[in-house]
Amino acid sequence: MKKFKSLLALLSIFIVIAISLTACTATVEYELSNYQGQDSDADGMMIYNKELFYLNSIKQGGPDPAVLDDTARSGYYYLYATLGAFHTMRSKNLAEWENVGPTFYQKQSSDVLKITNSNVWAPEVIYDEDTKLYYMFFSATPVADNSFSTGKGIVSSRNLYNMYVATSTSPAGPFTLIDFGNADSCGAQNMHVLNTKSGIVLDESELANNAWTKEGNTYYKAAFPHYFARYCLFAPDELSKVMQKEGVGIYGNITDAGYFGTIDPHPFVDPVSGDKYLYFKAEDRGWNIILAVKMKNWLSPDWSTATYAVVNGYHTVQDWREGKNKGVSYEITSCNEGPYVIYHTDANGKGLYYLTFSVNDYGQSTYQVGMAVSESPLGPFRKLTEEEGGLLLCSSTTESESISGAGHHSFATLGDQLYIIYHRHTNYLAGGNDRYTAVDEVKWITVKDIFGNDMDIPYVNGPTDSIQPLPAAYSGYKNIADQATVTCTDKNTEIECVNDGLLSVHKTANDTFMSYIREAYISKQATFTFDFENARTIRAIMVYNSAFENSIFRNISKIELKLADGSTRVIRDVKFDVNRYCNFSELDVNEITYIMSGSCAFVEFYDIDVQSVKITIDVPEGQEEVGISEIRILGKVA
Repeated sequence: MKKFKSLLALLSIFIVIAISLTACTATVEYELSNYQGQDSDADGMMIYNKELFYLNSIKQGGPDPAVLDDTARSGYYYLYATLGAFHTMRSKNLAEWENVGPTFYQKQSSDVLKITNSNVWAPEVIYDEDTKLYYMFFSATPVADNSFSTGKGIVSSRNLYNMYVATSTSPAGPFTLIDFGNADSCGAQNMHVLNTKSGIVLDESELANNAWTKEGNTYYKAAFPHYFARYCLFAPDELSKVMQKEGVGIYGNITDAGYFGTIDPHPFVDPVSGDKYLYFKAEDRGWNIILAVKMKNWLSPDWSTATYAVVNGYHTVQDWREGKNKGVSYEITSCNEGPYVIYHTDANGKGLYYLTFSVNDYGQSTYQVGMAVSESPLGPFRKLTEEEGGLLLCSSTTESESISGAGHHSFATLGDQLYIIYHRHTNYLAGGNDRYTAVDEVKWITVKDIFGNDMDIPYVNGPTDSIQPLPAAYSGYKNIADQATVTCTDKNTEIECVNDGLLSVHKTANDTFMSYIREAYISKQATFTFDFENARTIRAIMVYNSAFENSIFRNISKIELKLADGSTRVIRDVKFDVNRYCNFSELDVNEITYIMSGSCAFVEFYDIDVQSVKITIDVPEGQEEVGISEIRILGKVA
């Protein structure tokens, strides 16, 4: 910030005062000192004001990020990710994260060390007001237990990740793993009573009430003698009964009980009822399923409520059960994972539960976030189509040349702004396992559902890799462009598109859905005027370019800031940084072949009180039109 202030101070030395006189009046214009992000550090990264903006190109955090809003207690947001032994991070603005150290494994027992030996996945933490404890849900692959041979009821101890839970009095830990075989650890009412003996034969009338295995024509009561069974959050016999009831084997054939792989936990408190729910991914032999279950408390599921929320490849679970209508356009592989639920009420008071989840292979560029809706936290859920905005977060449709694999996410609210926190590949060309955390703003829009009814859905202004404004509640400056009366000299332009809060970022998304996210097109040089009812203190202006290479602007010829006293501050020739945000044809150095989605030309200056803002944008020579995605005016929060 010191370097930035020094730059502004240096620029202010060269203020030029221009006075234009007419026959009857005198208009005073001052060239306003400003900064446009034209400077870079030794690594080629833009030098910018980190108290006002952020960049997702700064690699931090880790895969599978889950954010806990702990601001009411500690003043921080906490970030948990798949980082080996879980190194917790914290932030006050959701954009800059600092390590607060390991959150686990302090003087743990040998069993716990074996359980958390490897493949520790996707932690998520929730605070419980009743117990005053933080609950960390996560999955891990325990060290193999070869003490028992499979057969006559003893299930396979295959090391497919199991779900565990740990508690702490602090969001930073240390967390202590819960032992469901020890009343002092979990509470007597939450203990698991597991069968550990082999050879217990069942007749067919007993199958509905027991988890079982089958050998030849003989059914055995499933036995779970392995050391890690007592630590599993889900009693494996109860989980097996749920899976066997649904017939999650090979295409509907009921399978033996076992340790079904469970991963990606998401605890959710229904804001309507206050009830607790847990969502998680389970898989076995080809099926990826997200289950939902109501919790008696955070350590005890009410298995009578357990239900399948979504199944890979189908828009509804009912379709899957009936074996019809298979195919979801944005699902390429058999993967539904990383669930997260948000609740939203529309302008008419109708509330919906939005189950968002990741699809496809996390190592590939097509890893992305889909969405299903329901009127109940337990469903039935319906996956939205692409026309309805069912593809919530996707780097492929932006044709990004810097972002890949945007997925596995959580949501957080800072002030009155909603954000999605997600991971993406550290190397967008290589993909794979190396991922880091990014954040983008989310807006609510109204679309038509497949039945022709209005429906609110979340829309992500991203994924972005360009400069974006920090949350207003942190920076003290918010976008006030929507509080102005807007006019344009090009009468054919859709003025409302420049201050609707929505960034045009997709190049190849569904045409119907893209019609909701429009740009304001001009066919010749045009001036957009923002008139405020009262003078407003502003700090920066951001003009977002088109998402399409053949419609971008390269120059803003003039920005005029009119003060209440009638004088004007002027900024001339603000360049869109094509070298930073665009790629050029190898055959024609003037032909742009790629533009980074969500990129803008911006100017920052010291606080100034303005009555109106005029922005004149040029149409490049030989180009038919220019598309303006959005204009943001960052004004001081009152």
